[in-house]
Amino acid sequence: MNDHSQTITDYAHQSPIPRTILLLMEREEIIRDPLTQEDLIGLHLVEQIWGNRAVLRAQLNRMSLHTRERFIRTVALNSKWERYAYSRYFNQEPESRLSLTQVIEEIQITFRFEMTRKQINRIRKIRTQAQVARHREKKKRNGTISYKAQTKK
Repeated sequence: MNDHSQTITDYAHQSPIPRTILLLMEREEIIRDPLTQEDLIGLHLVEQIWGNRAVLRAQLNRMSLHTRERFIRTVALNSKWERYAYSRYFNQEPESRLSLTQVIEEIQITFRFEMTRKQINRIRKIRTQAQVARHREKKKRNGTISYKAQTKK
């Protein structure tokens, strides 16, 4: 296959840039599918700085500290429904109860899909992650986190 008819999916197999990002670039009309020679040149430039800490630092520096912290907490959550579940549990009112069933129903209605058992188990893990983060945030606000206990010797 020559470079002029390479698809985004084909390109993603050999590139450090994830397919989801390439598809986002296509939706925003930055590149086309199949990729043109111009697209390939641009993507080659992006690959050279992809994941570069100095570039990431400059991008993150434009966000407020609060926004950066929120972003970093959810960076491993790849789908919108996962981030939704996390934010529902993380932002829940203190002393209130939010059932797993309620969150599952909200996700199924909002994102229009029937959740599988694997996805429901994923929500359970996300709930735990959000609860731990809330607990740490509460301790941090109250000034009770022991940083000595968190450092390795």
